[in-house]
Amino acid sequence: LMQGQTFDKSAYPKLAAAYPSGVIPDMRGWTIKGKPASGRAVLSQEQDGIKSHTHSASASSTDLGTKTTSSFDYGTKSTNNTGAHTHSLSGSTNAAGNHSHRDGRRFNPSVFKDTYQYGYTSSGQNTWGVQGSVGMSTGWLANTSTDGNHSHSLSGTAASAGAHAHTVGIGAHTHSVAIGSHGHTITVNAAGNAENTVKNIAFNYIVRLA
Repeated sequence: LMQGQTFDKSAYPKLAAAYPSGVIPDMRGWTIKGKPASGRAVLSQEQDGIKSHTHSASASSTDLGTKTTSSFDYGTKSTNNTGAHTHSLSGSTNAAGNHSHRDGRRFNPSVFKDTYQYGYTSSGQNTWGVQGSVGMSTGWLANTSTDGNHSHSLSGTAASAGAHAHTVGIGAHTHSVAIGSHGHTITVNAAGNAENTVKNIAFNYIVRLA
């Protein structure tokens, strides 16, 4: 029986030539396979396995329809407060301002006309006021000169203004997601050996010529 026994190689030199390790192979549960041309060593073991192969596969088409997301109220949001800005100012006003005022005092022109000039009228310099309503006994009203024509220049920066914010109402809402009918491709990876095998030990098949 070949059950992995050891033997005395000196007592059995011919057996030792076949099994130089001095151990008879344990053949329980093993088959004998002729040594393949691939160069496999005699007495080497090979485990059982299946030949490598592939499979085709497909997933059935299923219509999952249209789904709705859950409702959520985002409320009202506010934008940031921006927009403040200024403007530069430069320029000048137009020239204006000539005017006169009545003095309010009255005088007799027959007395003062030759001694001094008092005020101006709209008819120009060197004239005597405005005559009173009652005549010479009332006197004339004196006017100031019309000096006062002038202009102003403007420069600087206007006050900062314009900052503002907006509110954005998002509110409660949902979204729909259309999934629809579809299929999927399934790839099955190849598995197995180069050939179908059972647990075996390689031997040289020989015949004795007689």
